[in-house]
Amino acid sequence: MRKLLSLTLLLFSHQFLLAQTVPTIRLSEIAGDRDTSLHQLAARRVTAVRNAHGDTLDAGTFHRTEFDGIVGRDSVQWLRFDLLNDLDTPQRRIFQSSSQNDLVDFYYSKDNFNSWTHRQIGAFASYHIADYRFDNCRLPVDMQAGERLSFLVKLENYYYPQSDAKIWLQTRSGLRNDFWSMYSGNFNGVYLSVLILGSVLAIFLFVAFLYITTRDSLYLYYGLYLGGVALYFSAKTDSLFFLGYWVGGFPKLVAVLNEPIQMLYTALYIRFSMGLLRIRDYDARLHRFLNFCWKALLTYGLFLIPVSAIIWKREFEAGLLAFDRAVLLLFTLVMLARIIQKNRSPLLGYFLIGNALFLMGVVVSTLLSLGIAGNPEFSTLSPISYFQIGVLAEIMCFSFALGYNVRVLERERNENQKAYVSQLHLNQEITETANRELTEKLEERTKEVMAMSEAMQVQKEAHLRSEFEFQLGEMEMQALRAQMNPHFIFNSLNTIRYFVLNNENEKASDYLGKFARLLRMVLQNSRENTIPLSEELEALRLYLEIEARRFGESFKYRIIVADDLDTDGIIVPPLLLQPFAENAIWHGLLHSDKPDKQLTVRISEEKDACIFTIEDNGVGRDRARDMKSRSATHKKSFGMQITNKRVELFNKNFSSQIKIEVRDLVDPGGEVAGTAVEIRYQLPE
Repeated sequence: MRKLLSLTLLLFSHQFLLAQTVPTIRLSEIAGDRDTSLHQLAARRVTAVRNAHGDTLDAGTFHRTEFDGIVGRDSVQWLRFDLLNDLDTPQRRIFQSSSQNDLVDFYYSKDNFNSWTHRQIGAFASYHIADYRFDNCRLPVDMQAGERLSFLVKLENYYYPQSDAKIWLQTRSGLRNDFWSMYSGNFNGVYLSVLILGSVLAIFLFVAFLYITTRDSLYLYYGLYLGGVALYFSAKTDSLFFLGYWVGGFPKLVAVLNEPIQMLYTALYIRFSMGLLRIRDYDARLHRFLNFCWKALLTYGLFLIPVSAIIWKREFEAGLLAFDRAVLLLFTLVMLARIIQKNRSPLLGYFLIGNALFLMGVVVSTLLSLGIAGNPEFSTLSPISYFQIGVLAEIMCFSFALGYNVRVLERERNENQKAYVSQLHLNQEITETANRELTEKLEERTKEVMAMSEAMQVQKEAHLRSEFEFQLGEMEMQALRAQMNPHFIFNSLNTIRYFVLNNENEKASDYLGKFARLLRMVLQNSRENTIPLSEELEALRLYLEIEARRFGESFKYRIIVADDLDTDGIIVPPLLLQPFAENAIWHGLLHSDKPDKQLTVRISEEKDACIFTIEDNGVGRDRARDMKSRSATHKKSFGMQITNKRVELFNKNFSSQIKIEVRDLVDPGGEVAGTAVEIRYQLPE
């Protein structure tokens, strides 16, 4: 979009440019091998970036002035000049820009910008479109004899702090001299960088193969670390080589990823070191600390990628680099001191030597980059070469450590095998000794078992006897329940007969329906040893409703159940409450002269027990015994005898226990006011 705007501005302004005097540079004035500084000959102007879109590039704003230093990143610089080939032969000239410029746009035309050619060079120009494989800051231009070219050059930086308006014009011989002066003293460094990169890649492939075959995470983290180093070194390789040329096709991406990649492979280096030295076995606190650090550094490196892509500037990179190096250097020194103090791994020596060589490479590279130390002896090496040498030396030490680690593991495996064989022999001796002892003990135990067998036979006979008695008790309880059912039916039929004889047919019908329902429940429950309390209360309620029909309005009953009592969860013997309620009605309330006959059944729960209380306001026990009614006497002796026998058998055969207590109720005047029966039912555990 910026290119399109620039070209549009040129279309609007080329007529103005023609009307002005433009500096003309003649090729005959340029010496054969000497570079010519065009920025001192061309017309120049500076525009603020915020005003660039509305700029018409009026030729009157271009002036030939002495170069006045560096402008800011918020400025756009323009150079205007004509280049005339006043020689008799076609010529090629090469424009060279300072590598401090991100992008330099050249617009040149043969016909006063009625048409033009646009080319771009600069530090962020892709090597894939550069005219020279080894340099993206040079632009060749071919001119015929007598040809004039008009140039408009735009310099605008986005990443470097400021653009540099210095532009040089070179001949072919000057370019060759520059090339040889550039590489003749630095070929050793170039070849060394490629050699180091090749070594790292070779080790990376070998470690990747080891991980695939062994699936050991130690090789995984080491391989990822080597991959990060190889990727970083690829960005530092000269474009004369294929890999450096390919990476150079993405200069902005390389600039953005430069610092994050270093953080990522440093994080992987920490994780690899933790496994190599088995730090967990020697220093648990350091292991926890390093485990946090490598994850934090990995997250930081990933976070830097979008941040750098958005706000990356040269000064940002410089500040970030200084901060990161200071923190990592301090971290490395502290970590090494702690490892030396606590770690006793046989690989510690390799690790320390590798780190020492790496730190030496970092220090030398940093001092040379900052110009603090000279390099008189190894002048053919660049600062980055010393850093690469340090990294390669460290990697070699780590590789030796991995090799020695295999030997250590093999030695441990052999020792474990020997210990295993020794243990097998020892186990065999122990087994033989134990067999002898077992034989002796077996004879003793045989005698003991014979004696125990006789005792167990006696115990078994006692158990069978107890089981037999339990089954007899069960059968007796079933027989008693079978005896109770006809007794209850007889009493109920008497009541129905009473209604029929008195021509109370409606009552008889209602009574008969309730009786049938009650009889069904009684017959069903009589086959069970225990039933839920809710079913027992339902049967009792039906029975009391039937009896209430016989007595009429004079008889009232209440069944009071505690609110927190779980009637479905409590298990009781069937027909536990009905016989006592029947006894209270037939022997207490039937002979009472009171107009209001009351029967109250209260059910509550105490600790591990359920309390059933049946109260009536009848004549009391003494008067009931004095009654001469024959039927009442039969009911009491037969019904209650069956109930007491059932309770006795239940207490004998079950863990739950039933206790019955009968007492007379006395009014404030000392007279008998009724009878109370308290049944205490011990709940099973």
